Amino acid sequence: MATLNAALDVAKTALFAAQKAITVTSHNIANSSTEGYTRQRAVLEASEPLIYGGLMFGTGVNVASVQRVYDSFSTAKYREASSSLSRFEADEELLKRLEAVFNDINGSGALTYMDKFFNGFQNVANNAPSYTERAQLLSTANSLADTFNNIASELEKNLSGLNDDIVTVAGQINTLSGQVADLNLRIAGFENSGAAANDLRDKRDSILDMMSEYVSISVVESDTGAVDVSIAGGSMIVAGVKSSAIKVLKNSDDPLLYDVIANGSVINSKITGGRLKGLAETSEYYRDTMDRVDRLAAHLIKEVNMQHGSGYGLDGSTGVEFFSAPTVLALPSASNTGGTAVSSAAIDDYSLLTFDDYEIRFLDAASYIVVDSETKAVVSSGAYSSGAAITFDGMSFTIEDTPYPPASGDVYGVSAASGAAKNFSVALTDALKIAASGSSAGLPGDNTNALLLTELKAKAAVDGATFSEYYRSSLSDAAIAASDAGTKHDAQQKITEELKNLKESASGVSLEEEAVNLIKLQKAFEAAARVISTVNEMYDALLNIR
Repeated sequence: MATLNAALDVAKTALFAAQKAITVTSHNIANSSTEGYTRQRAVLEASEPLIYGGLMFGTGVNVASVQRVYDSFSTAKYREASSSLSRFEADEELLKRLEAVFNDINGSGALTYMDKFFNGFQNVANNAPSYTERAQLLSTANSLADTFNNIASELEKNLSGLNDDIVTVAGQINTLSGQVADLNLRIAGFENSGAAANDLRDKRDSILDMMSEYVSISVVESDTGAVDVSIAGGSMIVAGVKSSAIKVLKNSDDPLLYDVIANGSVINSKITGGRLKGLAETSEYYRDTMDRVDRLAAHLIKEVNMQHGSGYGLDGSTGVEFFSAPTVLALPSASNTGGTAVSSAAIDDYSLLTFDDYEIRFLDAASYIVVDSETKAVVSSGAYSSGAAITFDGMSFTIEDTPYPPASGDVYGVSAASGAAKNFSVALTDALKIAASGSSAGLPGDNTNALLLTELKAKAAVDGATFSEYYRSSLSDAAIAASDAGTKHDAQQKITEELKNLKESASGVSLEEEAVNLIKLQKAFEAAARVISTVNEMYDALLNIR
């Protein structure tokens, strides 16, 4: 009805709407520096009109809702970029640490001592009867052994710390997923009652942003306002108001590696981003590097021992090993169901050793095959008998029933190189036994075997490379990997910053924009107040009519 009361009511709604909108703007200004805050705006709508005298008259304005100015697309892209950035950041940090392990700048690395070691045989060859050069060679050999021991120790220590980081990150992800589930419950409760849970949604988004730095996530919002969060191609860690913890366990076949498990499945290879991805893939790189260092150490032991054992020392000794023989490991798979165990394992013939890894696979309780893990070729097969030796490629094993026989599908992993660097040691303690001579008849001046030992320096003994070349390739690979990770990190940092700016341009608070909006709302408030004042004057005029 077009009356003064109607005009007063319309002005009143305008006054209240302006007050509410000013409150929203004030909230934006107050949180302009709050990390993760999303700008809000009051959505105004006209009240239902009334028809009077054939005309439609408006009844004012209402605040229909307080909305978040939120761009889901830019948010999702920012999280993807943030996950990649954290991954490359972890890669760069850890690979540079790996590169430092191989560092030979100060002349105290493996390259230096390998050169000194072979040069030591040359010195012995130059003065075969002398004890001094032999003693110096033993000292250099022990320094070389210490160097390999230190490299192996540093690699293992770094890998252990890396695994601890995986456990820590998994725990942080679990904490955050629990918080998301709790916020889902609170948000659904508020919004089911008709209230907007904008600030709670901001808090949840901040937690999801943080989670994306640890692991790449996929987020799907339901009609209730709750979100489901999955990782690694579909492993759900938050489903509505429930969260599912991820676990970290030692790999059953290689305790130096850790498995990340979600919903009962190992997901290491399925994780695509976040610090967890960087840690998982770098741990495998560390493990591969440890294998390469072990392989180098094992081949060095093999070549030196073979040649040294064929010569004669000053005391007439022969067949003496210079370095301690590598330890042959035969480890049962965690999935074995039979009742066997390895009672002995040894190297029989250095010349047949490949230092590949192998698997002894039982076809049934009475037969087995041996498969080279590198080439996938079957290198041996036979009938199994408890206590009977299994021999192949220069190694022998004795497996016994304890008390049950093997079951079909049982596997033993075999390696003669694993741990070679960590256990690298000089077996020889008496310098007189250094076999410089090629025969007993040539003592003490025969140096032919020492010369042959010197020539091992140039022999392509490790996968077609010399010892130094193989070591340099490992060092080079680590340096290239670290440099590549650094390049990716720098590029990804720029991308992430751009996407963050894009997200902030849509959802962030601009103080200049809020100031303009505040002035506009102030004018609207003043205008509504002026209407009320005008209507009041009109009432006074009516009341004063006589």
